[in-house]
Amino acid sequence: MASSALRWLIPVLAIVAENAIAGTDVAVRLDSQMSSPRYLGAASCSSSSCHGGAGEQHNQFIVWSQRDFHQRASLILTNARSARIAERLSINDASISTRCTVCHSPLTTISSARLSDKNHPDSGVSCESCHGPAEAWLRSHTRRDYTYAMRVSAGMRDLRNWYVRANACVACHQTVDTDVVDAGHPRLVFELSTQTKAQPPHWREPADSPVRAWLTGQAVALRELSWKMQGNDRNSDPDALAQTGALAWLLSKVTSSDRSLPVILEDADSATLQRAADQLARHVSARTFEDGYSSAVLQMLISLATEFNRSSPVPGDVLFYRAKRVALACVALSETSDHPPVAPAELGRILEDVSSPVNFNARAFAEHLAAWRVTAATQ
Repeated sequence: MASSALRWLIPVLAIVAENAIAGTDVAVRLDSQMSSPRYLGAASCSSSSCHGGAGEQHNQFIVWSQRDFHQRASLILTNARSARIAERLSINDASISTRCTVCHSPLTTISSARLSDKNHPDSGVSCESCHGPAEAWLRSHTRRDYTYAMRVSAGMRDLRNWYVRANACVACHQTVDTDVVDAGHPRLVFELSTQTKAQPPHWREPADSPVRAWLTGQAVALRELSWKMQGNDRNSDPDALAQTGALAWLLSKVTSSDRSLPVILEDADSATLQRAADQLARHVSARTFEDGYSSAVLQMLISLATEFNRSSPVPGDVLFYRAKRVALACVALSETSDHPPVAPAELGRILEDVSSPVNFNARAFAEHLAAWRVTAATQ
């Protein structure tokens, strides 16, 4: 309560003074300011005294603008591949079509009334795409007497919360319309942990973040895929159906090995899977995992090598996605404090096995997974 009052004290006094002359309704003005803050653009973060300077605490804008692939997301819409996809979808210009810009340049889909004059909506996936519209919190978030919780209460998105972070990323990194995929768009697999590692970091993670990031990401991906399956012809998107089945299988193994986790049932219907996956994501995000937990999960996952063989009754596309999820989990969970930071050659072969569904060989994957299990056990 005290922090909330402190946050609004100065702006409230300013608006009250202004309205004493103008005679307008203070409550309406305040409600408008809080509910519809404007996007100020990446440039509002770029001064050398803020996030455009040198050093770990001041170089976030530099990292994003020079090294982060999100900055180049809008440029992808101008290349030849995007032009071919757009042509097949009868889209005149991918760089301005909301079907494309909603993920590649999300600020272009925001109402002009909520964009400042200095904003550049074509700047790709920029600061406010992740952290939220800055008007309500930009000035206050630099104050030394403000806690992180106070910044969040002012409107900054709480990306330290893995559930919130996963929700901010999954919509653009997991599901894509079937006709867009058929037109040539790559199929998407949301893997919060490894995709976070691939992004040049401008933040610090807590020690137990790998297992929380991995498991929260898996659960949120399953929730989104299950939602997509609801109300649709289950044969209309066989890839999404295969991914859903693979994730449900994987998380059923994880939750059955740890009874303290909310249960995922592999054969549950889509609506039940959606609810259970969201419950699991919330639970994991809020939980602290003890040392050695990731090792236990990892050993359980790589023991699944015996399930990948030629006699398996599982359809080939589902079997591929099962293997891919297990392989990516091995990467995510092996890069913890109790495992070597550099993946051994065996792990490299596992990743190569799942690089393409066309060339996937379940028996070879099982052999490589079993070999890596022996290697990991001796380290």
